[in-house]
Amino acid sequence: MAELNVITSMLDDLSKEQSITTALCIGQNLAEYSTNHLIQWHYFNLTEFLSLPFTQRYDLGFVLLDTHQLRDISDNQKSQILVKLRDLMAKRIVVTCQLKDEQLLRALGFTQLIDKTSHESDFALWQFNILTYKHVPDWFNSKFWANPENWDKFRW
Repeated sequence: MAELNVITSMLDDLSKEQSITTALCIGQNLAEYSTNHLIQWHYFNLTEFLSLPFTQRYDLGFVLLDTHQLRDISDNQKSQILVKLRDLMAKRIVVTCQLKDEQLLRALGFTQLIDKTSHESDFALWQFNILTYKHVPDWFNSKFWANPENWDKFRW
């Protein structure tokens, strides 16, 4: 499992970037590790989460795939958890996992936060943030679309 200091520092950094009022965690209850007591935590195990109906969108989803409860689940179940979190339940997702899950997380659009070559342990940290998922290209603005100032000047 991810080290305690990594989790607490990650939560502090995330709350500085964007306000976090509601959060859900899967794999382990992280309410005790949060130094910010303004976060309302909701803990779910695998079966509870997969059968959970959509009632609200959380500010943060934290998945610990390297815990004992989730370490041996199939890639299909991992994908179900992450896709449901990404598409419905959370604005931002942080996943702690083993290095073998790299291909799955990259395929689902997650970005790596900790470089796997910088340490020797079987630990990786990934994130998905809907606000920074896709960068808007330069051509996608009004400057390159129909220009009303040229309507009387040029014949289309």
